[in-house]
Amino acid sequence: MRLLLLVACVAACDADLQRMVDQPHFTSYEACSICPEGTIMMMPPPGTVGRDGEEASLGAGRSGPDGFVQTIPIELDTAVLARGRNRFDIYCAACHGRLGNGISQVAENMTLRKPPNLIGPPYTTYPPGRVFTAISEGFGLMRSYASELPVRDRWAIVAYLQALQLSQNVVLRELPQPIQQEAQKWLK
Repeated sequence: MRLLLLVACVAACDADLQRMVDQPHFTSYEACSICPEGTIMMMPPPGTVGRDGEEASLGAGRSGPDGFVQTIPIELDTAVLARGRNRFDIYCAACHGRLGNGISQVAENMTLRKPPNLIGPPYTTYPPGRVFTAISEGFGLMRSYASELPVRDRWAIVAYLQALQLSQNVVLRELPQPIQQEAQKWLK
């Protein structure tokens, strides 16, 4: 009797498991006509707190299904830029170079695809959310750094990269006169 009961339970479980395997489901970023944002991946409601204790909106570089966040959502100061530089030097400079120009010892040995020059076009026109998303999710051959870098550190890297882009692409005549004179000494 027990054997018969065991066989019946196993048969019933097998049928339920197959139903679970065959169930309809969506994949990430798939279009969804019944979802408010038109995609299955939706932003968390405002005020949602993530597992790391940060507000969920900080951890999203996207501002809708097709757009990216246009401004850095943390307050910027010298401490944030210093932290961004530190994290950039540790996690990004090995491939992208300390100046973000894609020149490094590691980059020289990358034969499949070289890391891009982040201080030139088109990267200078990218909104901060796009860069944040690339750090968080990975891009091309670059892996995701979300597990190593907290949300605020990723935004700090984005801020530092913007500072690098500004510093490397400034036109000399647009600088204040004392700085122009100092720069002229170094350019000779």
